[in-house]
Amino acid sequence: MILVFDSTPLIYLSKVGLSWIFRELSGEILIPKTVFEEMVTEGKKRGDADAFVVDELVKDKILSVVDAGNEFKRKFEGLSAELHPGEIDVLALASAKGAIAIFDESIAREVGDILGIKTHGTFYLIFSMVKKGKLSRKEAKNKVDEMVKKGWRIGHERYLEFMELLERIEE
Repeated sequence: MILVFDSTPLIYLSKVGLSWIFRELSGEILIPKTVFEEMVTEGKKRGDADAFVVDELVKDKILSVVDAGNEFKRKFEGLSAELHPGEIDVLALASAKGAIAIFDESIAREVGDILGIKTHGTFYLIFSMVKKGKLSRKEAKNKVDEMVKKGWRIGHERYLEFMELLERIEE
């Protein structure tokens, strides 16, 4: 399995001490170069702690930084009014590699779905760790609440749906 990450899941999982999740994922984990530059290169200049955490994951070869390549990006040029360059690169890489795109932004996920690109988000990653027994339901709830307090924007309905799904998991 190949996963291609946008910046938001990287940022907020790192902000709340859940960067270990990336070490638990199986398969190849890619970050487009544009996402790395936006999040890590610029983030380190600002002193963002999450940028240093993600940089360490790259240095440890847990995450790989990849250039999306112009031939694939051209397919998505018409979306530049709706999507950021990093999101376009995530879609381009996921399309080119038959990968899953990991976004939290609903418009990017909707575009991915329309284009036949499988998408997931931060909730999926946390939920999968709870199902594997790596994270308790209580810890998951607390971490999601902490992410929201730190600025993670998630719709109220999606938040409630996630909490309801968590309750269904047997520990």
